[in-house]
Amino acid sequence: GRLRLEVLEAKLTRDTEVFSKMDPYCIIEVREQKFRTRTLDGAGKTPKWNQAFEIDVRYIGDDMTIKVMDEDVSSSDTVGTATIKCSALCSGSGIDEWF
Repeated sequence: GRLRLEVLEAKLTRDTEVFSKMDPYCIIEVREQKFRTRTLDGAGKTPKWNQAFEIDVRYIGDDMTIKVMDEDVSSSDTVGTATIKCSALCSGSGIDEWF
């Protein structure tokens, strides 16, 4: 089936920057599928992406990994990671939860 995932916002508790604000983005992975939000320059610990993705769910028991990254010139730093079972997101009317 198809799962519509909306990445709305984050309230981050970890900051990887010392002298400036973070430039966060998210990476979502399910099996061989990989999605990426846009980078929000200077959004700091309260980014608001408001982006939607259509994910092909082949097995409801699959894990979905969501990583919040801080984009830097040379590399990106991991801010946080969450792993969620696709079954937790697949309800008839949808859910509105923080992960």
